[in-house]
Amino acid sequence: MKAFLILLLAAAGGCVTRVETPGSSPQPSHRSPQQPAIQRQTVTDKRVIIGSSLEKALRIVGIKSTIGAGGFLRIQVDVQNLTDSSKQFSYRIDWFDREGAALPLAASPSISWMLLSRETSFLAATSPTPAAKDFRVTFLSLGDH
Repeated sequence: MKAFLILLLAAAGGCVTRVETPGSSPQPSHRSPQQPAIQRQTVTDKRVIIGSSLEKALRIVGIKSTIGAGGFLRIQVDVQNLTDSSKQFSYRIDWFDREGAALPLAASPSISWMLLSRETSFLAATSPTPAAKDFRVTFLSLGDH
């Protein structure tokens, strides 16, 4: 019986279950070039605006927002390049108060960004004031300014 329990524990030790809790980031998977990429769903959110020249090039695959220390809003937007070439663009974050009014002094300047072919990356930001309770991210082609 003792040998059976040891064998059972040894076999169970090889089984690993990964549990993702809400708010945790999935770990990147390591795959060989022969394995197909997992298709991620497009996230539609009124807080994200993609300029017309980027609509077929960028896809939003995730949005997270939390209230951090001191009441500051923290956001993460996961964006994917759908093209077979590098894509340069800029993004800007506008912050809004509890009633939806813009906080113009809290708006970020345009930030240049680049994604490699088929790359998915995330943009993270923390509001500059605890008064910010919502946001809008605008993605524009570098020529659209």
